[in-house]
Formats: sequence, C-alpha cells, structure tokens
Amino acid sequence: MSGGKTVRQLFKEWRSGDAEAGQIMAQRVADWYYAISTSRLGEDRGKAPCDEACAEFGGGIVNVSDGRKVEGWAHDIITQKVKAAGSRATDGDKPSLYTRKQAPKGLLRRARAELPEEVTLLEAVYGAQADRSQIAALAEPLGGNPLGILEARYRVKRWLRDNAKVKFDVVPDKPILDRAPLPLYEADRMASSAEEAQFELWMLTDLDLCKDIAEFAHFSIALRGGLPARGSTPKPAPAAKTPPDTAGGEPHTPAPSKASGASKIGLVVGVVAVLVLLGLLAVAGLGAFFFVLS
Repeated sequence: MSGGKTVRQLFKEWRSGDAEAGQIMAQRVADWYYAISTSRLGEDRGKAPCDEACAEFGGGIVNVSDGRKVEGWAHDIITQKVKAAGSRATDGDKPSLYTRKQAPKGLLRRARAELPEEVTLLEAVYGAQADRSQIAALAEPLGGNPLGILEARYRVKRWLRDNAKVKFDVVPDKPILDRAPLPLYEADRMASSAEEAQFELWMLTDLDLCKDIAEFAHFSIALRGGLPARGSTPKPAPAAKTPPDTAGGEPHTPAPSKASGASKIGLVVGVVAVLVLLGLLAVAGLGAFFFVLS
C-alpha cells in the first residue's frame, strides 16, 4: 500500500517507474499546499499560490534526483508563492462551504456563550494582543499552555460540529499531544520562521493534521481579527456580497479533488491545480524512469 508511505518513499518508487506512487505523492503535496496557503492567506487569496505551487512542483520534480531533498524543495516552492501573495490574513468573516454558508464570527460568538473560557482563550491567542502571562493564566484551568489551548480549540470545534452543524472531520475526543503547537501555528505565534518551517514540514507527514488546519482556517482567521463584544449584535452578512478573508479576491467555490485513489483525506483543492500537477507528473514519470535506468 503506497498510501501509508512517506513522500520520500513515494518519490523513490515513482522514480523507479511506479505511476501510482507518483499520483499519491502529487495528491499529498497538493493537499499539503492547500492547508498551508489557506491557513496563511485564507481560501480566496490562497488559491492562486496553491495552484502555482502545484504547477511548479509538477514541472520541476523530474529534475530532483535526491529523495532526501524533495520535502525541503517542495516546501520552498509553497513558501515563496505564499510570501509573494502578501502578508498573512489578519481578519475575515466570510461564509463558505466549510462554515455551511454561515459567518464564522457569528458562529464563534454563539460558541462563546456556551464555552466562555475556551473561546476567550482562543481570542487571546489568535488575536495576538495578549502576552504570554495572560495566555498562561487563561490556559491554566484548561490544562495549561500549550495543551490547554489545543484542548480549547478542539472543544470549540466539537461545539461547532454538534450545535452549528459545521462538518468538521477532525475532532478527536482527546487532543494528540504532538499537535500542541497547532494553535500557535494558526495564530502566527511560532518562536521563529525556522520553527514554523519545521512545523509545516511535519504537516506533510500527517495529512489528518493538514485537514484539521484547512477545515478550521475560516475560524482561525476570524479569531485573528477578534469577535464582536459580548452583548453586541453582529450585523448579518449581506446576501449578495460577503467580506473576503482579506482585502481583495473574489469568492471561490471549492471543488473536491479527484485524483484516482490518491487522497484519503478529501481536502478541497483546486481541480486545475491537481490536474496540472498530476498531468505533469504523468509526463515526467517516463523521463524519470529512463533517467534511473541510464
């Protein structure tokens, strides 16, 4: 089964002529790129960088000869595309298919009424206004920092799934301890760019984590900008036009990726990006095969 192998292993098998391994590798990278670009930029602004990164990966993978370098090379591509698109999304309240066409801030405000400690903690972390001591104090009743933050995040996801019918797929009953840095990544609170890069490279080994990040992206971006104050009545989103995740960008209706048997997590990735990526890999596969034999 190629699906449980690392990208490095899939790359090696693809270079040896295994077309299916190439397809699985391509889909895995596309899902990974989608999670990174959507979390950083929002769905609309992240689409073009994701598509461009997929195309560049597909066109350049044939020139990579050392499997030990493929993950770092692939990460450099998406990092450059995301940076070229501008700074991180700092606010957003856009309804989407992920939010069942409901404004994320309104849903989070409803969750805050039921889970005041949890949502208040997330507001402090994602809003980037609170310092470490304030966050530590808020996290203490929930298990401390950083595990209490992760626990709060999953409690809120669970509430949104069960009470607002948001179709989250990744809501573990008990937080996975290795994922403790997850909220810090979403909140842009990593200690350094090197630490952030290490986390993103780790994401490539865990597509369940990629989906967790992608499906919560609208809410993490909404939390970055802050929620309406308690007692206020947020204005309903206009029917014809809703605010984007960041300035600029037209609404984008996501479509599921359909690479044959490649994706097990079902992340929403631009069809064009995946088709370009898989098409280039299919063409490059023969050349790579003969390169290995020569």
